[in-house]
Amino acid sequence: MTRILIGGDVCPGGTIEQFFKEGKSEIIFNDLLPLFSSSDYSIVNLECPLIVHRSPIKKDGRNLGVSVECINGLKKSHIRAVNLANNHILDHGEQGLKSTVEALNSADIEWFGAGSCLVEAQKPLVKTINNSLFVFIGVAEHEFSIAGNNTWGANPIDIINNLKVIRKYRNEADFLIVLLHGGKEHYPYPTPNLQKTCMDLPR
Repeated sequence: MTRILIGGDVCPGGTIEQFFKEGKSEIIFNDLLPLFSSSDYSIVNLECPLIVHRSPIKKDGRNLGVSVECINGLKKSHIRAVNLANNHILDHGEQGLKSTVEALNSADIEWFGAGSCLVEAQKPLVKTINNSLFVFIGVAEHEFSIAGNNTWGANPIDIINNLKVIRKYRNEADFLIVLLHGGKEHYPYPTPNLQKTCMDLPR
């Protein structure tokens, strides 16, 4: 049986940033680490860009960003791919997202849910694992991080475009998994609009 582990938000900031930089995975994830290492494929949502220099955009709320050296902690934790479709991935502008992609590529960690333009951001991660075809799609609610036709950013929730991608792959994939990043800060439930959006997606 194929074991896929999908984790939530990972933001290597604050007191734990140094552990990520040093690759101390056993301190970062503790008793969760065996779950990552024993999985056939593990994915988390990278909730902030990996940056060389700070270049915060103007926005409401905090600008998240950590050193590109934090890639060491992701690599040592057996994380094989990250979803970049979230509301913080563009907190340090296009340069911050570019350095994130470069760091992930250098560490052989796959990524999806964002890109250099809307077309690239919409591309799913298509992966054969133990002879089964998995398709992972990352989408995010509209905030300050969304890709444009010719600008870097995250893949937005867009029912028409999202359905096109889902319908393209749903009959090819053995497993099609949509990772949706959304919700309101400090509110623990899906908003009515987000509930309706999810209900409108095909099953």
